[in-house]
Amino acid sequence: MDNFQKEIDERANLALSNKFELLLFRLGSDQLKGKSELYGINVFKLREIVPMPTITRAAGMHSPLLGMASIRGQFIPVIDLPAITGCKPETGLNLLLVTEYARSTQAFAVESVENIVRLDWNQVHTAEAGIGSRNITSIACLDTDGQSNNLALVLDVEQILYDIILPCAAWSRVKRR
Repeated sequence: MDNFQKEIDERANLALSNKFELLLFRLGSDQLKGKSELYGINVFKLREIVPMPTITRAAGMHSPLLGMASIRGQFIPVIDLPAITGCKPETGLNLLLVTEYARSTQAFAVESVENIVRLDWNQVHTAEAGIGSRNITSIACLDTDGQSNNLALVLDVEQILYDIILPCAAWSRVKRR
């Protein structure tokens, strides 16, 4: 029980120590470069990771929305994250990253989860315009020496949701008229 309590205390004090945890995952091969990039999301934005359940596609739902999934009795919209980033899953969409943001719950379909890493904020650098996506907020250097190329692209979940929800809300207003 002592190690368990220590781990809880460490997680609770991450902000005080200028650290955070990043979940690393893969979405498949980039359609332009043909290689599998490593992506990350702040662990504090995650509620849980679940195996891919049955997805129910609702009428009028457009890409990148895959449909709805019932998770713990709650129907949650599922977003095709590889479609947003321009990746093609090699082994399929196998997992859902269930997130909570602005009092809403949604799930992002991903190919695989790699690891959770604890990083100092000084290992995270602002993404330059050349990254080619407004959905990438920063780049995390996964090694403390700063000399390697072990990097992860940190996704801007809020921007992705904004880009999806705003057109959907506008479309539903047009259909009601």
